[in-house]
Amino acid sequence: MKITFLGANRNVTGSRYCLEVGQKRVLVDCGMVQERDYAARNWEPCPVDASSIAALVVTHAHLDHIGSIPKFVADGFQGKIYATRPTVALAEVMLRDAAKILAEDVKYKRRRHREEGRKGPHPAVPLYTNKDVDHSLHLFRGVSYRTPTEIVPGVTVTWHDAGHILGSASLEVAVRESGRERTLIFSGDLGQHDTALIHDPTYFRQADYVVMESTYGDRDHEHHGNIEEQLATIASEAIGRGGNLVIPVFAIERAQEMMHYFGRLVHQNRIPKVPIFLDSPMASDVTDIFRRFTSWLDQATRRAIEADQAPLQFPGLTLTRTVDESKSINHVKGPCIIMAPAGMCNAGRIKHHLRNNLRRPESTLLFVGFQANGTLGRRILDGEKCVRIHGREYHVDAQVTQLFGFSGHADRTGLLNWLGNFERSPRKLFLTHGEEDVALALQETVRKRFGFDVSVPEYASEVLLDDDGPSLVEPGREIAINVRRPVVKEAEPQGIAAVAASDLDALHQAAAASPPIESPEHDPDREFLDSSVHRPVSFLHEDPWRVLRIQSDLIQGIETMTRALDGRRRAVSVFGSARLPESDPAYQFARRTGQLLGQRGFGIITGGGPGIMEAANRGARDAGSLSIGLNIELPREQSLNPYCDASYTCRYFFVRKMMFAKYARGFVIFPGGFGTFDEFFESLTLIQTEKLAHFPVVLAGTQFWKPLVDWLQHTVQESGCIDEHDIRRFRVLDDADEIADWLDAVIDGGER
Repeated sequence: MKITFLGANRNVTGSRYCLEVGQKRVLVDCGMVQERDYAARNWEPCPVDASSIAALVVTHAHLDHIGSIPKFVADGFQGKIYATRPTVALAEVMLRDAAKILAEDVKYKRRRHREEGRKGPHPAVPLYTNKDVDHSLHLFRGVSYRTPTEIVPGVTVTWHDAGHILGSASLEVAVRESGRERTLIFSGDLGQHDTALIHDPTYFRQADYVVMESTYGDRDHEHHGNIEEQLATIASEAIGRGGNLVIPVFAIERAQEMMHYFGRLVHQNRIPKVPIFLDSPMASDVTDIFRRFTSWLDQATRRAIEADQAPLQFPGLTLTRTVDESKSINHVKGPCIIMAPAGMCNAGRIKHHLRNNLRRPESTLLFVGFQANGTLGRRILDGEKCVRIHGREYHVDAQVTQLFGFSGHADRTGLLNWLGNFERSPRKLFLTHGEEDVALALQETVRKRFGFDVSVPEYASEVLLDDDGPSLVEPGREIAINVRRPVVKEAEPQGIAAVAASDLDALHQAAAASPPIESPEHDPDREFLDSSVHRPVSFLHEDPWRVLRIQSDLIQGIETMTRALDGRRRAVSVFGSARLPESDPAYQFARRTGQLLGQRGFGIITGGGPGIMEAANRGARDAGSLSIGLNIELPREQSLNPYCDASYTCRYFFVRKMMFAKYARGFVIFPGGFGTFDEFFESLTLIQTEKLAHFPVVLAGTQFWKPLVDWLQHTVQESGCIDEHDIRRFRVLDDADEIADWLDAVIDGGER
């Protein structure tokens, strides 16, 4: 077994690690380099041949972890890409936006180079295009937290909440090779405790090898009081001077976190009433994704979002999408607050706002996230008085300040506490994702504190993981824990290493006895259907008010479907199991059926999930026909598959089921579980009661459906509960061409 470090080694961005097990290679993350000194790596071929990688696993959706995936696919990677379901959704937004920015930057550079009569160090073409993004998105597969997934033979990965952004993960990688078992932990980017919107990071008890980030490994975050009070003071002072408050934000998490805090300040009248702009075409899309994946957020945030209150909307907030809307901000009379990506000022609309505000001493530039070495944001923060933006020099006269409490990364104490939960030293600890001096400082601290064998790998270095002996991980023991350890500052005499083993055991036992963090204290929708116990609820969840939420779900769903179909009357709803993989014959049957129906002009409507639903949507995409996914909010979120041209995530099952029937002219039902059976019997009930007329229903696959049909004929019909005519309300077919031909004839010609 071997690991090759291909990015974020003695620098922060461009995370990429290749794990070689036997004859298989697995890549962990595939990030874009954002520091100027290392940017050439984005253009260079990967030191490991892309076509030799069997699978790619992703920790989260920031570009320094996924931003090079489209180029990697264009270079020959053809395997599957595994990530949490929110990460899959966010990746599409991030990668499409990155492709757009890359294209815009190339146009600008070409014009500037012509004017200056020079050439740049790299070709004046985008690193990748939107078509490359399309090819990449087809490879993504969504997973849930704490669900082991064998991605290649001998390598099983489990994703655990890292507390960094929505869907972020630490990876537990279990490897079997030549009779040996080893467990590796990739920390991903570790978050802080008690941050808005998301859960705390997951700890681990045991591992053979650990790869850990070191972004803030040499310092603790500065805390100068309450974050809201500091933000209110900074905003009020800038507005009081008649200037703007300009905030570079990361489009995921930081933007939503800033919305959360500004929403609170606005509702409490703690800052002057001025326009607040989130200037990003991604903002609305990302916010919608947060709404789709509310079960992945912390409980307080879930309740606020469900109630349509702050944190994600408030009076005075404007989300700008278009270029014209962005430019119009420059013409706002009077002070305003502007938030815009990119968070390190290396690209995006923030550059335009810097051009308009850096030379204004009355304005304030507020940094709320990490600024990597060599980025424009870091140079401004370090005090450079003149910076180059879009080929021109700009003097920095604006006030420049920073708030540390917003950092999405654990500081030195947080990282040490994370390591302090390991009950024994791993065989090796590798520190990555940190500037060289920072990682080396943390290396020295870890050696002194814990006595770990710790190294800071060089770029492109290889390390054999060939230690003898049994694994350090006890067989069958859960090694991931969700526990709050006491925060121990380095200055305190009782360091982490001094915590008694008995205290650790007590903490681990308490964590094991506690419920999973994903389980809410109560579920208003479940309680709505449970009349056995009277519970006090918020007025927004009382039955009369719930009607408005149902109405909203119906209106949004109908509007989405009406726009998507755009007058099309030929559509079929396809149902089947979400659990059947691409290798299952039923998956291929469904894909072929979707393709043939698409070639006959039918749009395909599914539940938008994986398995059979993905297969049918994929077949429609193969045929160039309309592919729609009607997703549903679930406690364990179902990710939208990448083959949907249009989608809507329903809150209520009955809204979803109504739309399946209303906008389809027939049903095709493949092998599935309870949900599939429910759709089948509901369709028969609607036909039997004449709520649906001339509505063909196909059961696809005799082998699966025959026992059910026999039961209906020999038990239900013979007992007199249904009659022979009811049995003829559906057909059982085994051939995709036959299904497509029959539905085409029935729907057009009225044949039964």
